[in-house]
Amino acid sequence: MTTTAQTTSFVVYRWQNPQTTSDYPYLAVAQDRSALLSLGDYGVTLDWGIPEEATDWLARDFVPTGEVLECDLSTLNDALAALFHEATEFAAVRFGAELMPSELQLVLASQDAADQGPEYTIQGLGTYMRLERDIDMQGPVDQEERAMLDVCAATFAELAAQCTAKIIEPLPPRYRSPWSQGRGAMN
Repeated sequence: MTTTAQTTSFVVYRWQNPQTTSDYPYLAVAQDRSALLSLGDYGVTLDWGIPEEATDWLARDFVPTGEVLECDLSTLNDALAALFHEATEFAAVRFGAELMPSELQLVLASQDAADQGPEYTIQGLGTYMRLERDIDMQGPVDQEERAMLDVCAATFAELAAQCTAKIIEPLPPRYRSPWSQGRGAMN
């Protein structure tokens, strides 16, 4: 029996206040308010739920664009849950120049601090390395991590193909400087 992916529809917003404290030029809110995508500067973050600061940005700094994005969060969530057996609160993805995912950082519900979650480099679909921040080292991933990373890489690559212009758009004006343009490195 095959299952069909369940896509989540997101309403897209773009900054209108050049002094916004959001790091991203676009926010996309799931129509059922189950998730938030932040897009721009060669990155995407995914929050499960809508953080309070995003609610504030949406109320004062962003306006709807009239666009809707579709993303298969159910398969992504299933892959994350199968590996970590707990809630994943946040994912941050960085893209390379070809708009393929190059880095993935996860925040798990059990973490005390955001920088304690698993981090990975993605050299291409099926080619991954786990980062060990404390000892500044990379190592191989196991089969379970590879399966999760295959889903993550495919999901975010599809999202990048769907909204390329949004992902490559620079930071909102408050954060623009010559050294920050198009860095493509994890924040």
